[in-house]
Amino acid sequence: MESAAVRGAVLSLVALAALGAMGRSSVAWPGNDAAEVGSALGAPSGRYGPGERVSVPAALVVATSRGELVVPVAGERGHPAFAVGLLAKVLPVASQVDGDWAEVTFGGQPFRFLLDAPWLIHSGRVVPLAGGAYRARDTLFVPLQWLADYVPRIFKEGYRYDPLAARFEEAGLAPVVRTTSPPASRGAAVARRPSPIPGGPLRYAHKVVIDPGHGGEDGGNPGLFFPKGVQEKDVVLAIALKLRDELVRRGIDVELTRTTDRRVNLVERARRCSGDCDVFVSIHVNSLRPRPGYQEVSGFETYFLGAEVTAEARRVADMENEALRYETSIDPSQDDAFAFILKDLQTNEYLRESAALAEAVQRNAARIHPGGGRRIFQADRLAVLRAARRPAILIETGYATNRTDARFLASPEGQRRLAVSIADGIVEYLMQYERKIAAGESW
Repeated sequence: MESAAVRGAVLSLVALAALGAMGRSSVAWPGNDAAEVGSALGAPSGRYGPGERVSVPAALVVATSRGELVVPVAGERGHPAFAVGLLAKVLPVASQVDGDWAEVTFGGQPFRFLLDAPWLIHSGRVVPLAGGAYRARDTLFVPLQWLADYVPRIFKEGYRYDPLAARFEEAGLAPVVRTTSPPASRGAAVARRPSPIPGGPLRYAHKVVIDPGHGGEDGGNPGLFFPKGVQEKDVVLAIALKLRDELVRRGIDVELTRTTDRRVNLVERARRCSGDCDVFVSIHVNSLRPRPGYQEVSGFETYFLGAEVTAEARRVADMENEALRYETSIDPSQDDAFAFILKDLQTNEYLRESAALAEAVQRNAARIHPGGGRRIFQADRLAVLRAARRPAILIETGYATNRTDARFLASPEGQRRLAVSIADGIVEYLMQYERKIAAGESW
């Protein structure tokens, strides 16, 4: 945090000097306006300036003629900020980042932010802010102060902000968009609509991407004890369809990477979980090569991307990565992508969240599985998870090389019970996530 602050201060001085040298910008230094902004945002009375903490609303409500959404507000940098890409759903907003600069266009007017610097540039004027814009989790966050105070001043007849309700809303006609802007980038945070099921355990709407493993010419493991003609790809698709129905029944949006017997590019599957997606779950069936006692091994396992790798986790990764042989654009012998994952694991923004998701799903599935829950594994080379930009897990629903597990997995009742238990785990995790939102935390 200190390095970001120092960087922002240095860049600020350089940029301000450059602006002054060009003689085409006026500078508004902190003063009474800053104090007024603090009051407007619900901060304690007194000076509201860089480095000072203010009360942070858990979420911002944005209401226009195009709809209403709830946007989580982060306080991780000591000032309220939000993922600006979310606003594009209901406001004339677009954003892009180029190096150290971010440009946000609202109603055709550009606002330029130097990342980590406590000011913005608009119409040749430097406007001081309590905190700067920044990037986190592949997402551009901008200060709430910009939307709550500065935008209503620029578009006086178009929008207003209610600090008591933390509500930004249209006040009549919206401003005319004078220029064509690039599409808004979708942030890693989620536009939080209220849950479609009032009184349910979840307060907000959520989206989950379910990935039934394998498909098409990639049958997965043949299933030693599955009925004749049934392969892993068939069993996991049946479980995924039931899981989809169970989550939809609970008011959760669901996208499947496949709904029929077709192969989907392995490394592209996790990339389906972006934008408003919260969770990625890839479903598989385990198996073992013949060895003494191999048919006795059974149970449910959950994997997430991590560095504490066991021999068993490497075996499963090698088995699931066998699907790479169907990808003509990928050379499985190249380890560069995996090496990058390992290098970046220490700063993986979703590592803890993936672990929490894995724990919730594993615990619930173990209760109903005839083989119980074996354990949670970390894996460093699961290709289907390496592109994930959200909490992501891979589940091995049991062993096709175990007679009891195979019978359970191939039966409609076993598939239903598994789907319900996995849904229970996902909902449990999402409830934990909502409590973090309410507390002003984020990924």
